[in-house]
Amino acid sequence: MDGGGEERILSTLYSVWGGEQGFMKRGREGILVLTSKRVAFISRTGMSVDVWKREVDAQVKELHRSRDPVRLSKAYTLDMLYSDLESYKTKNLNIPLENIIDMSYEEKRYGSTLNLVFRDDYGNSKSYTFTVVRSWIRYPVADPVEYKHVDWGRWIALVKKYMV
Repeated sequence: MDGGGEERILSTLYSVWGGEQGFMKRGREGILVLTSKRVAFISRTGMSVDVWKREVDAQVKELHRSRDPVRLSKAYTLDMLYSDLESYKTKNLNIPLENIIDMSYEEKRYGSTLNLVFRDDYGNSKSYTFTVVRSWIRYPVADPVEYKHVDWGRWIALVKKYMV
């Protein structure tokens, strides 16, 4: 749909727990970014902690009013995304939209999970899940305690709209 035009951010979600499915795989906290050309999961960023906290607070208020996870952040720009993807290549996940094989979401007792299946750079199929976190325990390691119930339907529809 985008026809190779300029990339733009469509949604930015903070405080997301995401990771690869499988035995002995551990999730990480990060920013889930949807652009007109990619899905990125940023678990290492150059963003300051103060800006992160402000954005999480704003997101909590928005998701309290609406379960729609499609939200824009003025604090996280395309330049920051490109910088994070370049600076932290091994920690951050970059999925071109054309590599996505399947997307779905599930309502679970504890929250809503986004399931994403895609081909990596080597052609292997990978399966990741993402969940918006409501609260955390930070010691001894960061782990989610509560998750949010969100409606991933519009987010998935946006991905499909921009897939080639």
